[in-house]
Amino acid sequence: MATISDVAKLAGLSVSTVSRVINNSPHVSSKKRNLVKAAMTELGYVPRPAARQLRGSKTNTIAVTIPRIVNPFFAYLVDAIERVLDEQGYSTLIVQTFGRPEEEVTALNLLKNQQVDGVILCSIENSWAVIGAYQKYGKIVLVNEYLKEKDVPVIRSNQYKGFYMATSFLYDQGYRKIAYATGRKNIVITERGEDFDSDRFAGFQDSLNEHQLRFNRQWLFTGAHTFEDGRKILQQILTLNVRPDVLIAGSDEVAMGVVQEAERCKIDVPSAIGVLGVDDQPMSANLKIPLSTVQQPVKRMGQAAAEVMLKQISGTETSTETVFELKVIKRASA
Repeated sequence: MATISDVAKLAGLSVSTVSRVINNSPHVSSKKRNLVKAAMTELGYVPRPAARQLRGSKTNTIAVTIPRIVNPFFAYLVDAIERVLDEQGYSTLIVQTFGRPEEEVTALNLLKNQQVDGVILCSIENSWAVIGAYQKYGKIVLVNEYLKEKDVPVIRSNQYKGFYMATSFLYDQGYRKIAYATGRKNIVITERGEDFDSDRFAGFQDSLNEHQLRFNRQWLFTGAHTFEDGRKILQQILTLNVRPDVLIAGSDEVAMGVVQEAERCKIDVPSAIGVLGVDDQPMSANLKIPLSTVQQPVKRMGQAAAEVMLKQISGTETSTETVFELKVIKRASA
């Protein structure tokens, strides 16, 4: 069985440095932290919980996983979570996964090693077979994500209904060729209520079908997360023989990139191409061309996730699922 000394030797660092990484000390460079994590993974090393933790005392710390802290949606979500936890004397440990499954496992291992009392997952990178195995070590809450398994508290919004309404709104605005962007690499259709991205796309498709609109596969854009991704999407649209007349951008961040690139290319928004974002970030209303968007109740979702986590820790029974409704906000971009 590997020891902390083995980890230090493989990483080329001192045992004290490895110890600081294991105990989440802030005084370690990201380079050294990554070396230690890589060595632990290679050796299969799992740190033993401190004696205090073995006695069953709480850490009063909750880990929160997000893909990217620079995404305003997740920044506001974490802010809402952290404010509730702070009021109750809890600290928050933010883990950015960058969309990598192994980083999510790193956060879950904090629970396994009793370094945190619970984990709030704001974005899922692993299957439930992986995530669910950690429930025996402590409390897990999902927010802004959901899977078909119902044995874990879920705080989510009604993605199906929101995207159905968004697509119908665009139809009512006169658009007929509607493009769709998502952050996922692919979309797998499941039964409604089982998967975040599947629900979004199903709402979109059902509205198209109801209005007898045809969806062109060339109008599906995947892996879109950032402002720069939005700019690239517009450039791809300009190469198409048959162009969409509006885009559901998947996030306000992506939508803003599309709008700015359209402005740079002297393409009029919304007459040449309309753009609909998702989230209703505060800056969306203050752009040169204010952004039409699907408003998500991010503050209420974050507060609810923190409150459910605290109830779980205290042993209070909680509801399995809390669902918030979305709202279409009409502005100038569509």
